[in-house]
Amino acid sequence: MEAMNDEPGTAPHPSDFAAQPGPNAEQAPVAARAAEGSSTLELVHVSATPHQRGRIRVYTWLLLFLLAITAVLGTQVRRPVTYQHVSDSPPPIEAPTGALLSAYEVAREATVRIEARHGHWNGPVIGVGTGFFVSQDGMLLTAYHVVDPNNTKARTVRYVAVTSDSQVYRLEMVGFDAYLDLAALQANVTGPVPYLQLADRSPNTGTPVVAIGNSRDEFLAARAGRVTRLGVQASRADFADDTMELTNSLAPGDSGGPVVNSRAEVVGVVSFISFNPTAMNTQSLLPPVLQGLGLVRDFASYAVPLTIGSEAVAAVVAGEVRDWPVIGFSWAQNDYNPGQSRYDLGPRPGPVVDVVAPGGPADLAGLRSRAQETVTNPDGSSSVLPLVDVIVAFDGVPTPTFYDLLAQVKSRNIGDVVTLTVQRGSATYRLELELGTKNTVFLGG
Repeated sequence: MEAMNDEPGTAPHPSDFAAQPGPNAEQAPVAARAAEGSSTLELVHVSATPHQRGRIRVYTWLLLFLLAITAVLGTQVRRPVTYQHVSDSPPPIEAPTGALLSAYEVAREATVRIEARHGHWNGPVIGVGTGFFVSQDGMLLTAYHVVDPNNTKARTVRYVAVTSDSQVYRLEMVGFDAYLDLAALQANVTGPVPYLQLADRSPNTGTPVVAIGNSRDEFLAARAGRVTRLGVQASRADFADDTMELTNSLAPGDSGGPVVNSRAEVVGVVSFISFNPTAMNTQSLLPPVLQGLGLVRDFASYAVPLTIGSEAVAAVVAGEVRDWPVIGFSWAQNDYNPGQSRYDLGPRPGPVVDVVAPGGPADLAGLRSRAQETVTNPDGSSSVLPLVDVIVAFDGVPTPTFYDLLAQVKSRNIGDVVTLTVQRGSATYRLELELGTKNTVFLGG
């Protein structure tokens, strides 16, 4: 089991939809009961004129069209249960052709494989991602989660960039935005390096694009596709909002890579993928199917849009840091649900606290790490029972799942004073604490 902190985690959570009854599920039984209660049943046949039949057909087709539009729009606003960062079985890779192939060949020279190495610069590789140069002096952009030190259990991690001509450069963090999943790093280059220009505007839906990445044990490989939606809003709090949806077949190792148009201009940086793209909200008034685009149902990739005038890019390159506020505990992917848990942990649902970070806000407020106790039963036997804290509310707002809690934390600022409602068996406590900084609490930075 992989523990997660009370900020964006990395463990996958596959989408899971339960079948829901249709809008007419109860109508047939009601009609049947009405018929049974009647003493007689009379059938009356009424003939319609040709003119009336024509009007009926028009209204029928109009009704069917409106129902179809409603169904399509409904898929755009449903809220998903869960998402996952990565896929074990993404769709087949689409190879670029024509102008897109030429753009890939140009962009590949400025793209790098980012390696997380354990212990020292020449240590074993424990993680792989992608990045790209945006200046000839070695400034590089990637997705923040690729270089977030909280995403590895290794005590000391060094990051290096491996170029298309096998040059290896050490990387140092310059700035990052955890909310937008964007980071800037400086490579220790010894001379000018190839770099990519950012586009002056975002692409339109339907625009062909190619992403460059290092998944599937490939090196700086191409993954072609097209843009299907813009301004996509993620429902899970650990994914960036206002992203660009793509059909490109991406997988672990592609995160942080550039998404380029046919002119080899960067329009986005790869952030995450989803098995449930139809449930993602979008700012677009028309869904893809009504724009002449195929409706993505099973898989989609998402990139943080980048343009020349992006304030976020300017901020991270200038060294600004936008970190997550945190409570200060690790979550072991375990939400308590009364009636479905093996143990009775109280009447209300909520995320179970696993390990409290020593000296962090949660620790200072009195939140406790998961433990257990041995009790003697009436028959003389012994049982081991869990001793856990369940966070059931944040400033009075119920938090039945970890992601409900995370959404509340994400809406606040570092330094805000908040109140947690904590359930310990049949007892409930209110703990006041000041939200800390993720890297300070968990890394001592």
